[in-house]
Amino acid sequence: MISTKNKLVCVILAGGKGSRLDKKGKYTQVFNNMSLLEHVYNKVKKQLDVIVVNFNKKETKSNLKIKCIYDVYQNNIGPLAGIHSAIKYSNEKFGESGMVCTVPVDTPFLPDNLIDKLYQNIKKHSSDISVAKSGTRKHPTIAIWKNSLLIKLEEYIGNDIRKIDRFTEDMQVSYESWKIDGIDPFFNINNYDDLKIAETMIKN
Repeated sequence: MISTKNKLVCVILAGGKGSRLDKKGKYTQVFNNMSLLEHVYNKVKKQLDVIVVNFNKKETKSNLKIKCIYDVYQNNIGPLAGIHSAIKYSNEKFGESGMVCTVPVDTPFLPDNLIDKLYQNIKKHSSDISVAKSGTRKHPTIAIWKNSLLIKLEEYIGNDIRKIDRFTEDMQVSYESWKIDGIDPFFNINNYDDLKIAETMIKN
């Protein structure tokens, strides 16, 4: 397990509305007898000391004993709002020399070595961001970000940049790959069809 001495925290991004599910927020969606938030939390709590969950609205609460942080930007700017909140929280905790690992709440199959491999990758390449890949697919919300990116990210948001790829294209990005062996470790659940596929995956 990576400890706080490494100046790294993990933030679960749980601001999605779940508009293609029950519209109560993806974090509440039940899969295999647990909410998606519980699945992801159980995966990452074994890997890092400090775990936080990010929500869009301050009235949103978690039934887990976990610190909640909320988006500064409330005008529906997309996933960059959650990433900004994650980097801002980590920056307040560890300063510019720290880092934050972000993971979305709709990925219940996260690998047990996710944070360690991303951490070793960003150290090895001295990159700004270390992003997870499965096969040839990149997963920009599953990444480690340096806290020093905070001011630049706020400038981009202020200039109406809304897409993660548009922000990261000007950064030094390295990638860490995982094989797809039966189950894509970064399979994400967006709708009820995805839920059915996920249920099939755990039965095989």
